[in-house]
Order: sequence, then structure tokens, then C-alpha cells
Amino acid sequence: MKIIFLGTSASKPTSERNPPSVALQYNNGEFMLFDCGEGTQRQMIKKVSPMKISKIFITHLHADHIMGLVGLIQSMKLNGRTQLLEIFVPKDTIEYMKQLFSIPYFSADFEIHVIEAFDQKIEFDGYWIRPFPVSHGVPAIGYVFGVNDSRGKFNKKLCDELGIKGEMFSSLEKNGKIEVNGREISIDEVTGKLRKGKKIVYTGDTEKIETFPEEAYHCDILIHDSTFISQEDKKETYHSTVKEACEVAQLLSAKKLVLTHISQRYETKEVEEESKKYCENAIVAEDFLEINL
Repeated sequence: MKIIFLGTSASKPTSERNPPSVALQYNNGEFMLFDCGEGTQRQMIKKVSPMKISKIFITHLHADHIMGLVGLIQSMKLNGRTQLLEIFVPKDTIEYMKQLFSIPYFSADFEIHVIEAFDQKIEFDGYWIRPFPVSHGVPAIGYVFGVNDSRGKFNKKLCDELGIKGEMFSSLEKNGKIEVNGREISIDEVTGKLRKGKKIVYTGDTEKIETFPEEAYHCDILIHDSTFISQEDKKETYHSTVKEACEVAQLLSAKKLVLTHISQRYETKEVEEESKKYCENAIVAEDFLEINL
């Protein structure tokens, strides 16, 4: 599984940063996007196949997070896409999405489902998404992406001793148990410790919040709004400082913090130096940063 940062700027593009978008490549080759700022599809060249994107998760409908959608969908059409595309948006914003897709001559020759999400876990094949409300002055949500827990590996030595071989493994996988030489053997007896699925939290734009769903705690990666390095710069905006992002990482016991949505007024080095004051496990995202999980 791989995270690819396609855009890490706040509000507008710079010479080094594109507006916000994060791609997630799942283990089966499927791609998902979190936000889709202007120019996202150009950032995807050589990194992400548009035809393999199954879902797009939008945190809120400010222009810097959605203006790449129309162009991306048109390119999918030109490339002959037939696969369903699901787009998740915050509650009470679906009408705005319809307006976005009502521009002259816009069309898609494949199904697009726009789905409102708020605070309920959504299950998929092998993974799940948990939307949660954030604070950004407009309808806005963050997302927890989680991979389902999986069983440990088969203990080959023990399986050999018990006479489990060949197609018996498929039967054991399917039924959870099997009978060998008159003895019933459960899959738990011959597999290792349960493997916990990886978890990623993506806040989108938000001022610091302290209420998160339980699924967000002990995440492997926290991707947090880090627009400003001081309260003086932040003023009354609905964004977070680097210090506040570090405090949230500590609250959630995140293994790694990735700072993104960086204001154009700062150099990356300034943000890095600020983060070192508060947490050791933080890195500053730059466009095309890749993190393997």
C-alpha cells in the first residue's frame, strides 16, 4: 500500500506545490484520491493511472480541493472508461456537486455515484472508511482509511505434522475449520497472530479539533492541515498551525505525522524547524512524496 502526495499547497499553486490531493494505492492496484485540486491529473502522470481510480473522497467543496474533478473525469471519458466512479462528499453538499457537473458540454460515458458521507463507517472489500466532522467554517469532513485485520500466516511445520496439504488449505480458508484423520482443526490452531490492518487519518482543512472517532486512534499515518507556523499568521482562519497538528498527533498516538496544506509564505525548511520543537515523528509533505505502508 502506498500514499502519493500529488498536491501539498494551501489555497493556490506555487512553483513547487500543487493544490491539495493525495492518492492512495491499495494492495490490489486500486487507487483512491483524497481531494482533487486544480492540476491534479497532471500531477498524476507517471504516478497514478486515472483508469484505476475507483473512489474519490472530498473533504469539502472549497475550489482548491475540487477544481481538478471536471478535467479528470473528462480525461477518463476520453480514455474510454466504463468502470463506476464513486465520489464521496460531506453531508448537505450534493447539490453543489450537481452544479459543478452542470457546466456546458460536460458529460461522462460511465456511471458516477456522488454519495454524501458524515460520521458512519463505510465497509468495502478488504478495507473501510470512517468519515468524521472537522471544523472549517463550511460542511467539511476528514477520513480514516483502514485495512481490515487479517489472519496470521499458516504454520507450515504444524500443518505438515497434522496432515494438512493441497486443497485442504482452501477448504480451511473458506470454512474456518477442517477435519483431518477424524480430528477437527480450526484455522486459528494453525495460523499465527492476527495481523492488525494499517490505518491512515486525513483531516483535510480544519482548525484544531479534539474529538475524533475511536478508529482514528493509534493510526499509522496522520496527514494533518499545517497551514501556518504561528498563531499570528493563522489569525481567525479555520486552519491549523504546525504546533496544533503535533498536538493532535500526540492525542491520537499517531506513529507518523505528515504536515501538509502548507502556506505559500513559508519555505519547507521553516515548517520542518517548527515541527521539531514539538514532535520527533513529523515530516513535511512535498509534492510527489511517497510513503509505503
